[in-house]
Amino acid sequence: MSKIAKEVAESEFDRFIAENCIAVSTDKEELASFNEQRSRVVSAIERGDLVISEKGQATYTPRRTDSASPITFNEPTGASLMAMDRKKAGEDISKLYATMADMSGETSKTFANMKMADLKVCMAVVTLFLA
Repeated sequence: MSKIAKEVAESEFDRFIAENCIAVSTDKEELASFNEQRSRVVSAIERGDLVISEKGQATYTPRRTDSASPITFNEPTGASLMAMDRKKAGEDISKLYATMADMSGETSKTFANMKMADLKVCMAVVTLFLA
């Protein structure tokens, strides 16, 4: 059930991309990944679970995870990327969670305890920044 019209959700997504200076690649493989993340984010906006602030910050309210609070993702900084360095090679999910935690002010455990449907939206938002 959509709370927000698809056209409005797509416009909000475009504003999110523009406000955060997120580049859209023309590489076929990278564009396919971008479109996958775009689809997840637009769907979450349509449902009303993801809201883009006037400053372009994405705030997601988990819908499947019990007792989860809204999570606001800030534009990553160098420290967000450095959070990955504290994890061992091959611990790709832990690295992603560390970056997500740095960007949101949450803990990695917040994301580790999330239901997959909620986690995929959060990972889509962060992945758009990191592409």
